[in-house]
Amino acid sequence: MALKLPAKITNRIAQSVLQWSSVTSRHRQGVNLRQAQNMLILYTEEDEAKFKLVRDIAQFVKKEFGVKHVMRLAYVDKESKQIPAWHMRKLEGDFFCKSDLNWFGKPVRNVGAIVNEPYDVLIHFDPDQSVPLDFVVMNSKSKLKVSNHSKWRTKDYDILLPVAKGDTWKQRNHRIIQFLAESPLS
Repeated sequence: MALKLPAKITNRIAQSVLQWSSVTSRHRQGVNLRQAQNMLILYTEEDEAKFKLVRDIAQFVKKEFGVKHVMRLAYVDKESKQIPAWHMRKLEGDFFCKSDLNWFGKPVRNVGAIVNEPYDVLIHFDPDQSVPLDFVVMNSKSKLKVSNHSKWRTKDYDILLPVAKGDTWKQRNHRIIQFLAESPLS
């Protein structure tokens, strides 16, 4: 029988691994949303309402800015047998769960192809909420990595936008989309 360490200890180990890991080698390039061909959105899955909201954001970005491919990747903090029926693997939407992690929370299944794809833009909607997503950001080959302010692994991001006091999740992430749409990056 395998010994299961308390979540607090495995989380501290994962944070230490993240802290001491080097930055992934990648081609960095500033990209405006109007010039981006593909994009990756990372978020922590909480409920069906958030799933639908992120799906709507992805559709908005495709329609409004002409981004051809917007991939959504969610971390679902459940075992694979507990994944809700409405959350299925689709062409532009995927997830990984506890069953896809090693003993300290690093993704080892279902993210390899996504991490190695050189997306023009990666947006992390939920920084510091999920150690597994922090590993995805760290290993991603995306050209431009953007998020709201993050306490951990700031070296992985190219742009960190400050959070305004009293902001909702939707307002914070709308600000990211607006910034990338209006920025002179190219």
